[in-house]
Amino acid sequence: MDHPVYFGPMEGIEDPVALVKDTASTPADGVLLTLATMNKVVDVIGSLGTIARIDGTHTRLGHNLVKIHQIHSVELALASGADACILNIYVGAENEHDLLGKLGKVSEDCERWGLPLFGEMIPMEALAGHYGPVEKKMTPDELAEQVATAARVGAEIGADIIKCNYTGTRDSFRHVVDTATVPVIVAGGPGGDSVAGLLQIVEDCMAAGAAGIIFGRNVWKRPNRVEVLNAICAIVHDGKSAAEAATCVSAG
Repeated sequence: MDHPVYFGPMEGIEDPVALVKDTASTPADGVLLTLATMNKVVDVIGSLGTIARIDGTHTRLGHNLVKIHQIHSVELALASGADACILNIYVGAENEHDLLGKLGKVSEDCERWGLPLFGEMIPMEALAGHYGPVEKKMTPDELAEQVATAARVGAEIGADIIKCNYTGTRDSFRHVVDTATVPVIVAGGPGGDSVAGLLQIVEDCMAAGAAGIIFGRNVWKRPNRVEVLNAICAIVHDGKSAAEAATCVSAG
């Protein structure tokens, strides 16, 4: 739920307190959010873990999509109660040297302060699809090769956990998981898929060896988001199939 730092107001996330309260009512493990929002939801966060977004500096109104610098310190994240930090890294961007340098510096700070670091490692050719639909899509194998490269680079520079795109098939994503050397969690996307299709993606990711799922719009844009979260947790935590988990979700 860190999306407003780039998109601004979005349907489904207007009230972060209500969203976190809903999330805390499910078996979900945690939320990804900005430090400012973390301070707003402290009274309803319950036992949820918190992953703090500590970089930003680009928005949908700007023209520098890949210039995303650190905006908060690891020390402040720790003082604010964060359980981990996360950074966006665009691999293959013209300024990838700056982004990878940011990852290295923050990994040192996280090591010093004892916070795990998530590296959100996004290949440039997958970047457009991360923010919205794309006209031309790579094959699963082509995407997997790029995502695997980005994931391994992130791990080598110091990310403890990789957040990355799903590559479209179990076999292609298994390649990413098997070569990352650290746990891999799967990012969502723009949303719009049916709940049944979404749950099938979750099942496929977990079958390929993912350590978990970290979805945003594909959960909180839905009117039945609590049911969808319960269904996702049934797959991730309990090993249910997509079909079995779908029984948690009412029509609509």
